Amino acid sequence: MIDILYVEINDEVEEKVIEHFGSWVREYQGIQRGDGCYAIAAIHDDKVVGCAAIHPAQFIPPLDKYFDAFIELIEVDECYRRQGIGKHMIGILEEKAREFGYKQIRAWSSEDKVEALNMWYSLNYCMRPAAMLGQSIKLGFENQQIIGYYYAKILN
Repeated sequence: MIDILYVEINDEVEEKVIEHFGSWVREYQGIQRGDGCYAIAAIHDDKVVGCAAIHPAQFIPPLDKYFDAFIELIEVDECYRRQGIGKHMIGILEEKAREFGYKQIRAWSSEDKVEALNMWYSLNYCMRPAAMLGQSIKLGFENQQIIGYYYAKILN
């Protein structure tokens, strides 16, 4: 097993994340700052190999006084996948979400991320198929239907 260092993302680490994973991380506001936000990077040999982040997501009326944690970003370098890095980062985000007082944590992923489906299931997330209109700087489209899954987990 390789040694991975997990660090909170600051400005310097954020630049390394963007350098490795691309400008879409910034353009989609994958890493947010402020109350209820937290972002983490996985580092191996001084290289960013993964990142994940949560931010508060407000419910819609009539429950708009409530918030839960939303995992806006979770990426692991292809060469480092299937080694538990994503699971470990999600575990850290869940703990931070509990510290912030969130009752639940949610995420969304497109269906093309097949290897992630089993990971979410193994972490006891509920899964719901969903379709949404979206855009992708990475894939070069906008207002196209994206098929995927919503994930949610109650935090105890």
